[in-house]
Amino acid sequence: MTITKDSYVASTADVRRYQFRSLAIVLLLFGAYGTITAKLMPDWILVVIVLLLLPRWMIYTHELFHLRNAKQIDFLTRLMPLPFTPFALGYDEFRQIHFRHHRHPATPTDPDAYHILGGPWRAALGALTVPEQSFFRWIRLTHGILKPSLNFWWRAGIFGACLLVGGWSFFWFWIPLRLVYALGDFSFFYLLHVRGGQPGSYSLKLPRVFQVLAELLYGRTLVRATMFHNRHHLHPGIQARALPLWEPTHP
Repeated sequence: MTITKDSYVASTADVRRYQFRSLAIVLLLFGAYGTITAKLMPDWILVVIVLLLLPRWMIYTHELFHLRNAKQIDFLTRLMPLPFTPFALGYDEFRQIHFRHHRHPATPTDPDAYHILGGPWRAALGALTVPEQSFFRWIRLTHGILKPSLNFWWRAGIFGACLLVGGWSFFWFWIPLRLVYALGDFSFFYLLHVRGGQPGSYSLKLPRVFQVLAELLYGRTLVRATMFHNRHHLHPGIQARALPLWEPTHP
């Protein structure tokens, strides 16, 4: 059988899979948070749940960016309701930012340059503050915060409600969310776009045992999109799990 690029292009079934899993993770995370606020399980278990599930949510959302616009997905996915910050952007805004990143990766005109360029410490600080920086940079770009498409008050309300309901337990939810998100961001942007001080788009080699373990914990989509990130930038419509199989020299 002749192998072509089309053999690996993400399909409608992939869209449904990513969207369902993204929604399921959001519901599981909020369900776990509700469980600890009701004192039905120890707070620290929520940390483990966030550590295991949030990276999967991040990659499924990333894959959806390349396959569907905001009008083609459900409201909850479009809202991006996880309470990273009272200042947060939604799916449409992050998607536009991500597409500009693909057009100008690791350059001064890349909107993600603040957490890629300038060295590892600057990139780490940028990764820790992505939710806020993305919001305020977007506002500066578009000259206002009250555009209906932002759905800003929905997300601010979710953050406030989680804090009000959980009290101090909220921080068992919020701090792991922020730290895991920052680690994922640093790995997916700085580590894959700077190599030996040179900006670009790179692959990441992992020992086979680490790759197998990571795929067991986080799935093939996340691990392979990370390991073969240079191929993803060449053709973002290729299924992430198929990136090791597809060679950029194929038709």
